[in-house]
Amino acid sequence: MAVSNYDYVIIGAGSAGCVLASRLSEDPDVRVLLVEAGAPKSLFVRMPAGIRVLYNSKKYNWRFWTEPQTHLNNRKIYIPRGRVVGGSSAINSMIAIRGNPWDYDNWAKEGMPQWGFDEMLPYFRKLEDATLVSGNKDPQRGYQGPIRLSYGPERETAQALIDSAGAAGLPFNRGFNGASQIGAGFYELSIADGTRSGAFKYLERAKGRDNLTVMADCRVHRLHMEGNRARGVVIASNGREATVYADREVLVAAGAINSPQLLMLSGIGPADHLASVGIKTLIDRAGVGENLQDHLDCTIRFEASKPNTLTPYLGLLKGGMAGAEYILRGTGPAAATGIEAGAFWGPDRTSKLPEWQAHFILALRNPPPGERIAHGFALRVCQLRPESRGTLRLRSANPADHPLIDPRFASVHADFESLRDGMAEMVDIATRRPFADHVKRPIDAAAFRGRGSLEAFLREKSETVYHPVGTCRMGADDDSVVDPDMKVRGVDGLRVVDGSVMPTLISGNTNLPIMAMAEKIADQIAHGAI
Repeated sequence: MAVSNYDYVIIGAGSAGCVLASRLSEDPDVRVLLVEAGAPKSLFVRMPAGIRVLYNSKKYNWRFWTEPQTHLNNRKIYIPRGRVVGGSSAINSMIAIRGNPWDYDNWAKEGMPQWGFDEMLPYFRKLEDATLVSGNKDPQRGYQGPIRLSYGPERETAQALIDSAGAAGLPFNRGFNGASQIGAGFYELSIADGTRSGAFKYLERAKGRDNLTVMADCRVHRLHMEGNRARGVVIASNGREATVYADREVLVAAGAINSPQLLMLSGIGPADHLASVGIKTLIDRAGVGENLQDHLDCTIRFEASKPNTLTPYLGLLKGGMAGAEYILRGTGPAAATGIEAGAFWGPDRTSKLPEWQAHFILALRNPPPGERIAHGFALRVCQLRPESRGTLRLRSANPADHPLIDPRFASVHADFESLRDGMAEMVDIATRRPFADHVKRPIDAAAFRGRGSLEAFLREKSETVYHPVGTCRMGADDDSVVDPDMKVRGVDGLRVVDGSVMPTLISGNTNLPIMAMAEKIADQIAHGAI
């Protein structure tokens, strides 16, 4: 069964896909189809505090799990990814970080000069409206983009953490997207007027365009290939398969997990692996599903000494009341996340390149079993530039089966040592005043009992901070999956545009960088530059 032709078919309405669809459809002579497996919208997406529901939602979240992690006591690690229009930008913590210029300049040194920071900066500016964080005066910022940024409430306990970090030698940083990334401070957030500002904001700007079709609740089974050319996609429609044709290109923007899965389901990937699950190899591309990276992270929980946390709003009664206030007025505790402050730092306080990042959370989502804690909060620490590399493989040839995800966390021991050292420094910060005045007791006391106890704690409690990238690596070398224009090597009419193409992780949260990369590719396609 065949359905209408389009110029471009985009798979995945996430951080990259929404950008591509909106920008490419600015040309009224171009027909664009955006296909999304998940739901079109949700109140919980618009409401910042809705992340507490979306984190485990079967409807809006793919809810992936890793394979047992050898170096983390053989535990399976949960990986939430957005299954909704907006993708993971619709279920994340809305922390808006560009990353460190070094990250992009390092890509440039690897033979991709078009991805240096100076080349990326115009697209960071293009995507954002930074009026609420920089007052419309900074030439390095943008003020016309769909992603509105703001600072959250500057709460007492978060300020105490920032002051304690200062006592430990970390400077106060008012803008992590400014001249320096180092220090402690309040995060810029993709929130404005109490509303999430995710990638779906691009589609709101494109609303009413006759040349843009958004098809939600629609699963792509595989690419439709004619020889070495991608000619369209095969979708599930009313219990049957239907083929949608793309006259110009197919753009895969399904994320670091779903994008390599889709390529392999289509016969593009490691030939021996494809044969093992009964898929005919069309393009033997060994790098598909390799190079998986993520930020290894660990959380320390505290019981609060003061009744000023958001923990009560995790309960049914107060949470319901907060939700009702938000629905009626758009205000109240549900208009924020409580994840509004943090830090970037390294062993050398003078270095411009951080090794660790911290997130402060003014709520206690998971108290110890059997305990009822009225007020609590948490600190998360992640190691920013892991050397460990994992893989993604198909479980079967069935598109409905989740793939086998093995990040191989801490398989390079230096990653584990680095996280240990970063956690030890955060423990030191947490024991200093004024932050210590807000602590009734550390729930995770094992983190405070010396090196051996801390290492055991990390192996039992470390997880991901939800930044998987790299599984369709971009590079100038023939072994890369996509070239610097994000075209899949050996295939005509096919690109991958999302976090899966990142050669290495950036220093911080990945949402803004993925949108900026999509902005850059869309601009180049629209102007015929690539």
